Amino acid sequence: MEKTEEDFYSLALVQIAELKTVKPELKEILEFYECTFNAQKKVQSSFQPDLSVSNNDLFRSRNSKGIPLLSPEDIKIDPHLLDKILRDIHQILRNKREEAIPATFNSSSLAEQHRLLIKGLMEDGSVLESLAGDLEIDYTIFYFLVNQALSPFIASYAEKLAEIADSNNWLRGYCPICGRESLIARLEEETGRRWLFCPLCHTEWLFKRLVCPFCENDDQESLRYFFAEGDEAHRIDVCDKCKRYIKTIDSRRMDNIMNLFVETLSTLALDIVADKEGFRGGDISLFRTEQA
Repeated sequence: MEKTEEDFYSLALVQIAELKTVKPELKEILEFYECTFNAQKKVQSSFQPDLSVSNNDLFRSRNSKGIPLLSPEDIKIDPHLLDKILRDIHQILRNKREEAIPATFNSSSLAEQHRLLIKGLMEDGSVLESLAGDLEIDYTIFYFLVNQALSPFIASYAEKLAEIADSNNWLRGYCPICGRESLIARLEEETGRRWLFCPLCHTEWLFKRLVCPFCENDDQESLRYFFAEGDEAHRIDVCDKCKRYIKTIDSRRMDNIMNLFVETLSTLALDIVADKEGFRGGDISLFRTEQA
């Protein structure tokens, strides 16, 4: 049976609860994302993607040309549902970083601009930078707010359209459905094939094993990896050409792989090491700032 988005959130919450006992040093940030996942799960369970006017041939044509399957115009969201999750995540952020988050927040006005927000996430990041400036909110925090609020909606579309996206033959460094770069990869247990994971719509797609997903550098002398002592299952793959990195989970060295988003949280120490070495990850996040 294929896993659904509901399974994604349920599994993530179970594994976060377990991880809090294994890595108590991460308890604070894990509880933060636990609250976020609960808010996302509630909204996702109430949302049904509108695919009534979808053109599957157009979707396939986009993918065949290397264009992500979804464009912002394809995604229809109930502003009331978006307003709810924006308010919920705003409050979660306030509880965590009250000094950095404005107490007053017009979530309903922002929700009405959902097409602009989606465009900012999927196509033009300067849109979110401009909105963050208008609202006088730190861009990293605003990006997190918008990303987490829209993720369950975009992931619901991705779940419905998964069969159309040619994830086995996409072989590009960005998501075949929404176009987002990956934060983390996994190596298959049996074959060692490399799959990238989208943090926005939760899609996985096959990618070349010995190539940088960000600049497509395949010069083996400038591609390397390192891992923490005693843990060869979790590693950082770095590219000396573009100075980017991606975390990789080697399923062949693990008894049970966690939800890949939770794996991203459980390996924050690797992000810190990569940052200190001058490498940049695949996405803006609160991960490193929370641990700094």
